[in-house]
Amino acid sequence: MRTFLAVMFGKLARLLIRLVRPGGGSALPGVIANKIQPKLLANAIKSIPGGLVVISGSAGKSSTTSYLVSLLQSHGLRVFTNTSTANIRQGLVAAILAQSDLRGRIDFDIAVLEWDEGHGAVLAKELPIKLAVLTNVLSDQLDRFVDPEVVIEMLKTIGSEAESVLINAEDKNLCQLDFGKSPLAFGADRKQLPSDELSYALNFGPHPALSHFVTAGASSVTVHGLGEESVYETVALPSHQAMNLAAAVAALELLIEVKPEIVQSRLLELKPVFARNETVVVADRQIDLRLVQNPTSFQKNLDELVGDELPLMLMAGRDIHDPSWLWTVDFSKLNRVDIVGGFNASDLALRLRFQGVEVGQVITEATEAGDVFLRLSGARPTVLFSADAMRRVRRHWGLAK
Repeated sequence: MRTFLAVMFGKLARLLIRLVRPGGGSALPGVIANKIQPKLLANAIKSIPGGLVVISGSAGKSSTTSYLVSLLQSHGLRVFTNTSTANIRQGLVAAILAQSDLRGRIDFDIAVLEWDEGHGAVLAKELPIKLAVLTNVLSDQLDRFVDPEVVIEMLKTIGSEAESVLINAEDKNLCQLDFGKSPLAFGADRKQLPSDELSYALNFGPHPALSHFVTAGASSVTVHGLGEESVYETVALPSHQAMNLAAAVAALELLIEVKPEIVQSRLLELKPVFARNETVVVADRQIDLRLVQNPTSFQKNLDELVGDELPLMLMAGRDIHDPSWLWTVDFSKLNRVDIVGGFNASDLALRLRFQGVEVGQVITEATEAGDVFLRLSGARPTVLFSADAMRRVRRHWGLAK
């Protein structure tokens, strides 16, 4: 009875929220359902025959999850996943509510879930994990985690609780960990992806050499088999996305019997996760969207700009609780930013002006900033925004899922 009530009230809340605010309310129904039946998530996951695969780390979780889900689906598997990227407990429960019957049952072959590092370290002790994929450690969410060492311990917990663990061989923070089992690894072709393009949280310790069976290149992924190699062509990707794709291919190899021709076909069709180097059409204009969530991702996205992104809008939303980290980002490449928007726009504008960047307009209301941006002329409109601003603008532009 408790499960039935949890699902019923959760689904009702989900329906009402979507009627009032289309595209919103991804987590609140999960809060309600979890309050009524705390075991709803565990019971649903344990019923999936192919087990649970979790993707966690400072960055790359959403892209790696999306790539792996697509590759598994291309092989005919029904995959349960958190498509909204809501990666904490209530978001995961909300994802179940979207797919379950009134008894809380979901009918899938395998589960692939993106996990927040903090919540994941707790969930790992409650749910059986078949494979944990750990992407990297960055200086991220310092207002929440304080120090990367905290994240490292959380990821160690997740990997230790899993049957198998797959890690990024280029990140010494992960390579130094003792998971109680030998980790498998994916890595980079350093001729194509130089080390200065793969930066992780500072660590002065040794970098244990881990042999990796999947290697990322700028436009290829190589699987090193026994006596042979499978080289898959891909679209040209930034270094961090190439590593995310290598992680997904490596996980695929560990989970199922792979059909190379299917993998190759799907890799050439893969599209970016929303707001990750994504191009959308709004008001008959193509707009490039780039999500920035920490100093490293902000810097990488800035460095990838080629100089003709006009108009350009940078947005800092409510999720940037400590705007001081904006001062660790080098904006010297920019000459002008047409709009600085979002709740923390004033802090971002101050940082830009201090570094000599011309600022057009400062608009703290995200939706208003989005409207003004659409009225600006230019051949290549580009937006870099934090997660909160991204959700608000995407919803306002009718792009919310």
